[in-house]
Amino acid sequence: MKKSFGGTHTTLTETTKPVVGVLTNLPAVKNISPGVIRQNRNRGGLRFVTAVFTNAGLELIVSGESTQKVAVHTSPADAPLVYEYLKSHKRLSHFIFRTRERKPGL
Repeated sequence: MKKSFGGTHTTLTETTKPVVGVLTNLPAVKNISPGVIRQNRNRGGLRFVTAVFTNAGLELIVSGESTQKVAVHTSPADAPLVYEYLKSHKRLSHFIFRTRERKPGL
């Protein structure tokens, strides 16, 4: 991976840190850009990772006590492989994984 983050515009939540830690070791990931943090109400301790497949790779919506979007820039062919690696990683076994697709113009 060339850069750790796309910029210093926001920090990572405690829920997002293990996901980004796993992503930094992948050679297919070109850039990771964390987004704005929003507070949730009464999530009950469950942690979710929703992968949204886009034309630039994938966007991860990591939610728990708060929600944060993380843009992961990869080639569109590598995005499903990155998602499957995250799903099967031992450090992320306590997350519930889901998928969506958003590819405008196709």
